Amino acid sequence: MRKYIYIIVLILIMLGLFYIYPAIEWSSPEIDLGLNSEYLGVEPFDIEVRDQGTGLKNVSVVLKSEAGESVLFSKNYPPGVKGDNIEITLDPKKIGSQGGRVELVVTAEDHSNIKIFSGNKSTLTKQLTLDLKPPEIELVSTEQYINHGGSGLVVYRTSPDVTQSGVIVEDYYFPGYRAGLGDENVFYAFFAYPYDVEPGQNIFVAAVDEAGNKKQIGLAYNLRNIKYRESNINISDNFIQNVVGPLSGENSGELSQKEKFLKVNSELRKINDTTIKEVGSDSKGELMWEGPFAQLSNSKVEANFADHRTYIYNDEPIDKQYHLGYDLAVTKHYPIEAANNGIVVYAGDLGIYGNTVIIDHGMGVSTLYGHMSRIDVNVGDKLRKNDIIGKTGETGLAAGDHLHYGVYVNGVAVRPIEWWDNKWIKDNVLLKIEEARDEFGKESAQDQ
Repeated sequence: MRKYIYIIVLILIMLGLFYIYPAIEWSSPEIDLGLNSEYLGVEPFDIEVRDQGTGLKNVSVVLKSEAGESVLFSKNYPPGVKGDNIEITLDPKKIGSQGGRVELVVTAEDHSNIKIFSGNKSTLTKQLTLDLKPPEIELVSTEQYINHGGSGLVVYRTSPDVTQSGVIVEDYYFPGYRAGLGDENVFYAFFAYPYDVEPGQNIFVAAVDEAGNKKQIGLAYNLRNIKYRESNINISDNFIQNVVGPLSGENSGELSQKEKFLKVNSELRKINDTTIKEVGSDSKGELMWEGPFAQLSNSKVEANFADHRTYIYNDEPIDKQYHLGYDLAVTKHYPIEAANNGIVVYAGDLGIYGNTVIIDHGMGVSTLYGHMSRIDVNVGDKLRKNDIIGKTGETGLAAGDHLHYGVYVNGVAVRPIEWWDNKWIKDNVLLKIEEARDEFGKESAQDQ
């Protein structure tokens, strides 16, 4: 009889183990904290919690400070939930603390029965600095007179905790650079009111601090509207065959003449302009140029900035594009002079612009020289105003020998004529720099 009792007990034990075994798990949940700094601000952050075994049972997020404990998140999960991505947004009213050292505690438990029917538990603890106060911005230069499609400079001062700042015009962002004055929290930001932005848009000076807190203040300005030309350009089969064809790529043999043109004038143009934007956005944080920029000697402007061109093929309008620079006419293979001091940041083929040189003049300002027949400089070369960089030509999408000349602010094309104008340079740039230098007691990187 006893033997049968042992057998029954053994069967019951085996059945019990068989029943609870699926709920036995040795591994604990995993917690990933999506914080890129040692600061907590009002910007949301993510916490990813995973459990590949029995699944999550509960998760809690607690913030501990001198003001006490605040439960930021707490949730129980039904069986089978393998993970959750939790977005945490701090509510200053509920936390009771505006700043200082805090401790963030994330706890996650699974459905495992391994520990006497309580699950495996993971706890992540991180010491952080709480900062819920937005950064400060003070405008040093206030008067802004801007041409539509033109450039501007704003001088401003921020609180010391700012990690990124600049000017926002619609969807465009122009970073600020430290001015190099006695106060390291003073910045210069060259910006554009882009040719393709409608008049009347708000302009903001924006800043972000180490905790991700953001601040924007409006920049008052007066905008002078510029009437840009519209023109029609007839495209011939001969031009497509001899000029467009070589730029359209090896696999364009089956394309029609119209398709070849669109592939180059539209698709390749976008790729090239993206390159210009990328190159122009990687600028040295110092002003290298001196005085007005120089127009190519003995040259004549034949095509203006922001001409809105309609391209016509076989009496059909097939494309519209903006011409983002000046076409400067000179004699064939004329020596090209650098418009101002700077560093060569691009020297080579650039699609529709042909052989091209881009010079960085510092703090986001750059000049582009296209359609060159020869390039006589290399990336990294330091140049002085009027140094020869090569010769004019008709490479790329050019119908004849000339120089395509462009001026860019953070990779955004702007009106070149302003940068040739000594009065514009003095009124809109140098006076603001001199005022900032006088106020903050140390000469800037550019001593004009």
